[in-house]
Amino acid sequence: MNRLDQYSNRRPGGESRRGVPISTRVAVQFGGFMVQFGAAFFAFGMIFWWVFGAQSDVTSWFKFMGDLQTAQGRVTGVEDTGISEGGSDSSPGTPIYRVFYEYELNGVWYAGNCYGTGFNPATGKGVEIEYVADDPVTSRITGTRKSALGFVGILVAIFPAIGLIFMTIGLLRNARAAKLIGTGKLARGRLVLKEPTNTRINNRMVYRFTFEYEDEAGATHRVSGRTHHSHLLEDEETERLIYDPDNPDDGVLVDTLPGKPKVGDDGQIQGVGLAAIKLMILPVGGILAHGAVGVFLYLV
Repeated sequence: MNRLDQYSNRRPGGESRRGVPISTRVAVQFGGFMVQFGAAFFAFGMIFWWVFGAQSDVTSWFKFMGDLQTAQGRVTGVEDTGISEGGSDSSPGTPIYRVFYEYELNGVWYAGNCYGTGFNPATGKGVEIEYVADDPVTSRITGTRKSALGFVGILVAIFPAIGLIFMTIGLLRNARAAKLIGTGKLARGRLVLKEPTNTRINNRMVYRFTFEYEDEAGATHRVSGRTHHSHLLEDEETERLIYDPDNPDDGVLVDTLPGKPKVGDDGQIQGVGLAAIKLMILPVGGILAHGAVGVFLYLV
């Protein structure tokens, strides 16, 4: 019996908690395809959000849904946003302008700005202003909008949203694995089933591997895992796994753990060093960076 088996076959119900280096916990939490792919998709998707989505008119539908009044105003300036709508390789599209205006109501002058596609009135031109009856500051030139892009611009939010969903699912799965490496028990299982899934990663089929093992009480259980690196689970006669002693059918396969931590001959989880920091760059760095951009744009 090797030292790994000695570690696993302590008395039933015995203490199974082991020390796990912080670097390894971090690597397991933030490693794996789901988290890294989701974080990358989120980080790059947010770039499109700041360029297009953040300039979408997503508030007018409720800001101007109440009692609206009109008044006469005048244009005080026009600015080319550099954004155009439509167009193709042979056509530049219709430019979008930012129009500044002012209007007087009951002896009080109000100023504002709005956006219009192809709307480039001359400075001083008279225009009709629509405003919220009980909030004259909320206004716009009739037929325009309050942001450079219409509501359709918000559709780019689907890209960071997809990334966030992938990352969240991955983090939840990894949290389970991170818990098991600290409180679970080690065992060796024998491959009993290998099934192809409907997923491919980097043009490689993802397989579902099922391993059968005996817990410390001699009962037989099965643990499954998925990977597109089949060789990781086919290079030994038996593969190491960590299972929950309170729920032996819940376990993870050591060789496919996110973050790729190593297990020593004594059954202890080894540290991964600076690799943990690398795995945090996209999920943590991406969220912090885009959070800072949001604070700068909306709060500063």
